[in-house]
Formats: sequence, C-alpha cells, structure tokens
Amino acid sequence: MIERAAGRHGPRLASALIAAALALSTLPVPATVPTDGTLIATRPCPAPSSIRRGTNAGAIRLIPGVRYRVSGRNRKDATHYLLQIDEARPPQRWVAVDCGTLETDGGAAPDGTGPADNGPEAEAVRLILAISWQNAFCEGHPGKPECRALGPGDPAASRFSLHGLWPQPISKAYCGVPPAQRAASRDGDWDRLPAVALSPDTRARLGALMPGMRSDLQRHEWIKHGSCYGTDAETYYDDSLDLLEQINASPVRALFADNAGGRLRASEVRSAFSRAFGPRAGERVQLDCDGGMIIELRLALNMAPGNAGDIGRLLRAAPARGPGCRGGRVEAAGSGRH
Repeated sequence: MIERAAGRHGPRLASALIAAALALSTLPVPATVPTDGTLIATRPCPAPSSIRRGTNAGAIRLIPGVRYRVSGRNRKDATHYLLQIDEARPPQRWVAVDCGTLETDGGAAPDGTGPADNGPEAEAVRLILAISWQNAFCEGHPGKPECRALGPGDPAASRFSLHGLWPQPISKAYCGVPPAQRAASRDGDWDRLPAVALSPDTRARLGALMPGMRSDLQRHEWIKHGSCYGTDAETYYDDSLDLLEQINASPVRALFADNAGGRLRASEVRSAFSRAFGPRAGERVQLDCDGGMIIELRLALNMAPGNAGDIGRLLRAAPARGPGCRGGRVEAAGSGRH
C-alpha cells in the first residue's frame, strides 16, 4: 500500500505514511474498560503484551501469591486483565481472568467475585534475604566461635552464609514475642532465647549454611524476624535455605570465590545477578560494606511464605533498590587474622 502510494504521489508521501505507521505502532493499546485494582495471582499464567498475537517478550509469567496492579479489562465481560509489571519490557501485560482473584479498592471485583480467601500464607510479602560473605564478617569479629576456626579449607570460606530472611518493612519485628525475649535478643544474650524447634535434617542444613549457629544466631533471627513470617520455624528456615542454596549454586558465588583477595564493583555484582537470574534481577540486590570489604548482600524478594520457588522470579517481582555501597574487597579466608 505504501509502495503503491509512493508510485503515484512520490517519495514525500511515502515517507510521511511510514512515519505515521511507526508512530502508531509504538502507542499502547488501551484497555476497553478502565479498572483500578489488584490481581492476586493463583496460577503461573503467561503474561503477553498482545492477546491476539500472544507476544511475550521475556517469557513473563505470573508468580502465584504475588499481587499485580490492574489498570484495565479488555471488555466489560472481561476475558483478560491488563497488568502493570514493572520488570517486564514492555511493562503492560495481559493475563486471563482465571489466573487470579481481582480486588478493587472497595474489596469486590467488578464481576462480583470479591477478594481471595486463601489465608495469610497465600499472600505474598516483601522480604529481604541477607546473605553474608563469611570471610569479611569474621575479619571484623575474629573472636566469634564461628570465626575462630575459619580457614581456606572451610566450605564457608568460599560460599555465602545465611544471615536472615526479614519481612518488610524492617520495623516489622518481634511479632507476639514476650518483652523478656525481646530484651535478650536486642542485648545479644542469644543463648538465653528459647531453642528453635527444627527437624534433624533442617538443623543439619542450617548448621552448614548458617555458621552463626555457633553463636545462637538462629534463635535471634527466629525471634526477631521469623516471628513475623507467618509460618513455623521449620518452614521459615527451609525457605531461607532453599533461597540461599540457589545463590550458592549460581555464577554469583563463583564470582566472589574467584575474586577472593581482589575487589568487585556493585555494578559487577548486580550484573552477575541479572545474568544468572533474569533481566534486571540485579536491580534488587544491595551491597553492605564495612572497612572497605563487602560484608553481605541484601536481596529484595516478593514471595508467599512457604513458597520459596525460583529466586529469579521472586527477585524480579520485588521493587528495585539502590546498590548500597559502590563495591569493595572480597575478603579471603584468614586475611589479616593470623
């Protein structure tokens, strides 16, 4: 059609028609019926940018339990909702209405179904997974029981260790905890806190991946943060360990191990996360540094408690955060302590 127009009216008209077509192709397709609400995903449905074509750049899927902002429906008797998924490109995505439950500001969905009734365990929450580079932690705490024997042959010297899994905001802590236990936790008297009820298998995993158990860190983390997680201690620590093990099995751990004794920039660490766990996943990773060393990484996640699935999806579903420090030294085991 454009070529025929050019033949009759010349190149100027053809150029104008091409420009108009390109401009129209970049405009977003508006929803037929504006809708302001939240979709609580119940199934891992695909989220294409076009209903008719099924185009799904980035292979975006919903994460069950996660809440998504809804801006429209394709028609009054909707078959699809239009979502805003910030980590997707483009961010406006369509999903079938049976992929979740719609909540509006008034609590009832336009079709009258109302909000989901799946209990608190089905509702995603924002979390921070804090993982330590043990060599750096021990450089500043050489007298800790978990640090006195740390050497190059210790597995903890070349992988990340669990610090904690923290419901957000950070002020959400000590849920239902008696005052005496709060005081013991805050004062560092962790041996005075109640023992954490864990199965032998989970306790063994935790002992390997949380060296701080030798200082009763697991009691402190459960009392302070786990009490607000909404599950029992077994589930809380199983989720924490499942997430950590995905990091330790990834090229991110290798990046740190290979650069022990050297330096890494925040941009290098965040890029490694994006390569390992999907586009822009690294934007959810913050570095915590002290004394020129990278002490730990803090990962923002959006996750339903008890549902520690693919950490890449959980990262990408969380809001982006700043990089923290600009980077620092990757401490090797034993540096400066002997």
